[in-house]
Amino acid sequence: MRRYMKSALIANWSIGLLKISPFLEKIQRKNKLSSRFFSAIAVLSKNLDYSSGEDKQSFVPSQKVCRLSSIQVCNTLHNLEINPSVAFAYFKDCENLGFCHDLSTYTAIISILYDANQKGSLVSLFSNLVSLNTNPGFQISSIFFSLLQLSNGSALVPFSLDALFKAYHTCKRDPQEAANSFFHLGKLGFLPTVRSCNFLLNFVAEAGNEGTLSSVFNHMRGFHINPDIYSFTIVMKFFLNAKQPDKAILVFGLMEETGMKFDRLTYLTFLSGMFACKRYDLSYVMLEAMIREGMEVSPIDFNMVIYGLCKESRLNEAEELLQNMSKQGVPPDHYSYGYIIRAYCEKKNLQKACCLYEEMTANGIKPSPHIVAHLLQSLHKLGMYNEVLLWFIKLKESGLTLDKVLYNFAINAYCRLGLFKKAMKLIHEMRINGLDPDRIHYTCLIVGFCFKGDVVKAYTVFNEMLKLGLKPDTVTYNALLSGFCDNGLINEANDLLGQMFKQGVELNAKTYGLLIEGFCKGGNVGQAESLFKVLKQRGSRKQIGQTGRTCIYSSMVSGYLYRGLTERAYELFLCFSQQGYLINKWSHEWLVRDLCNDGKVKLASNVFRVMLRDHQVVPDLLSYTILITAFCQREDMSGALFWFEDMINHGICADLVIYTTLMRGYCRVGRLRDAYELFVEMKHVGIKPDVVVYSVLLNGHFNKVFETCWSEIARERRNFEIRDKAFKLYRCMEEDGIEPDVTCYTVMIDGLCKMEHLHGAQKLFDAMLKNGLKLDVKAYTALINGYCRRGEIEKAQNLFLKMVDSGLRPDLLAQLVMDKGLLRSSEMNKELTECLKLLNC
Repeated sequence: MRRYMKSALIANWSIGLLKISPFLEKIQRKNKLSSRFFSAIAVLSKNLDYSSGEDKQSFVPSQKVCRLSSIQVCNTLHNLEINPSVAFAYFKDCENLGFCHDLSTYTAIISILYDANQKGSLVSLFSNLVSLNTNPGFQISSIFFSLLQLSNGSALVPFSLDALFKAYHTCKRDPQEAANSFFHLGKLGFLPTVRSCNFLLNFVAEAGNEGTLSSVFNHMRGFHINPDIYSFTIVMKFFLNAKQPDKAILVFGLMEETGMKFDRLTYLTFLSGMFACKRYDLSYVMLEAMIREGMEVSPIDFNMVIYGLCKESRLNEAEELLQNMSKQGVPPDHYSYGYIIRAYCEKKNLQKACCLYEEMTANGIKPSPHIVAHLLQSLHKLGMYNEVLLWFIKLKESGLTLDKVLYNFAINAYCRLGLFKKAMKLIHEMRINGLDPDRIHYTCLIVGFCFKGDVVKAYTVFNEMLKLGLKPDTVTYNALLSGFCDNGLINEANDLLGQMFKQGVELNAKTYGLLIEGFCKGGNVGQAESLFKVLKQRGSRKQIGQTGRTCIYSSMVSGYLYRGLTERAYELFLCFSQQGYLINKWSHEWLVRDLCNDGKVKLASNVFRVMLRDHQVVPDLLSYTILITAFCQREDMSGALFWFEDMINHGICADLVIYTTLMRGYCRVGRLRDAYELFVEMKHVGIKPDVVVYSVLLNGHFNKVFETCWSEIARERRNFEIRDKAFKLYRCMEEDGIEPDVTCYTVMIDGLCKMEHLHGAQKLFDAMLKNGLKLDVKAYTALINGYCRRGEIEKAQNLFLKMVDSGLRPDLLAQLVMDKGLLRSSEMNKELTECLKLLNC
């Protein structure tokens, strides 16, 4: 009886629940009861056994052996389709109870979730299927075949595909699995929307798999799923992030071929991507396209392109873009100006940099300390210390907040100019302004005092630095050590070295190099060689790096050169070269110069050959100029021309100095035609001649007067031709807007005097006085020599006295010319007296 009553009660309760099921959803919303509670009720209502036998199982099987059938589950799901959340909870509970869902139940729940637009639940469903199923490909395709029959033209299949791809992402599966699923289902005719494909593309792109990405994109087109602008943008962005700009350009070209209208995101992706790939030219093109399309462009976009143009030294275009910013209604900021100002500073075009700075401040843009630092640093590098201080004072008066870096430039400038009191005053001013001078500022003072040779004051500043608790570093010690060594204070240098050891300051290669040079300057070459030998052994044991070895060898070479031991320096250069290394640029130039000065031009040439042949290092223009000048001075023009052509072949552009040197060499050996051809070549390559070039050529023309090949009959014609060519050169110089200087006038006066054209020489001398040029002894001597040659001794004496009255002290040549003229005049008078005596007889 009790069992019957219990069964009847449960049956009646179950029937009641079925009758009130339409109201369950309202109660759920009102009381916010859990969906699992309702799913449990649904299970009871469908699966309770109403028999009274105790041999029946309870509704919750203890061993998860569920006796639910697919039909029962499907019916329950259909009854719960008005509440998809409950249906989905029931679907999962069935699985928890041991029920194995099949194609029909999956189709039913997917259809319910689609109708309710619950993509999140559907993603969860597919995530479980993808994660747990060992062979999801076949079952998933079966599900989609079933969904296709059920869809009746709806978007059920694309909706489900979208959820499937997101499930792969949620489960953090290999993107290749998602791509394979896309390929498999696509071949069966199940095509996702382009939006779903974009999600898949992005998923694959995040994994960095280029092959899979390209395959997905190509399959889209093969399945006639037209990629939209976002599809192209995803692929293009992938190649840009992978630093493959050429492939990104191909994608962009493909977009253009499709006639697709680009949006701002696409433009910005391409612009910033090309910027990251350092393809600044294409960033510029893209920015111009955005402006043409009337798209919104931010200051950051402009600044990126301006930065790129500056990196490529396209400064005129950068300035044009800066002006275009204002036209587009985008106000430039200090970054916009700062990039261009810094570029002009690097090009040493400080006039342009300063103009842009003035324009920036005039437009109300407050400069950053970094921009100002670039200006001051550039002025400092060019040795324009007065200009550094003028700018510093100007900035201080403008109210700009000055930092330690700007103060450092000013302190260094004062020290370079020897104005140490003002430098110390700035140190005091920093403290007043709340800026504590640090090690760098005191090091600048030490360097400045050492530069002026006042090592005592440098050491005083060093001790003051220690009292303030500032710990000197290697740079500070090296600065003071350099001062001691330059002044021959070797004992003090050794004491300072001991202090470095005591303080635990690291001794670098520069420290040892300074000691080696210091020993040599102090006359202790043997001590320098001993230290060098020890350091050389350390280098062979790799205790000193390549940079350190270069510094040490260069210092030893410089030390030898300082003592005039050129051959030892040359041998050490060869030794270091055989090890596969080269000394530094400064030591190399010094070695070449001293070898040339000592007349060892062949050894200097061999230094060049070692650099070019063994190390593939091309000497700089200054080194070539030194060597070519040495050959010209030796009148070896074939050697000079060889190294000139070698320099040109290595891509080094000749300058005015080296052309002038070669022309002077040709003129010295009488090859005036070659000199003039070089002059024409120089003008052709765009090098404007100066007054020195014209003086060299004029002097070469006038020197032809002394050629012995001329006969007495042809003398007049010779003088006329030489004078005519000289005046043509003189007129050419005037056409080039070049004013002759004292040297040029002197050459002309001397030449005309040699050709006995005293009238023309006197006119040029008067022109010098009229133009306000300050005459030197050589100018006077040239005309005095002309008068003496003609026997006009009185005029020569008057000019000589005029030279002395002007405050010029006659040199040996002037005195010899005057004495020779007087002697010649005396001899002529003596001969004339004897002739008169003979006539009288």
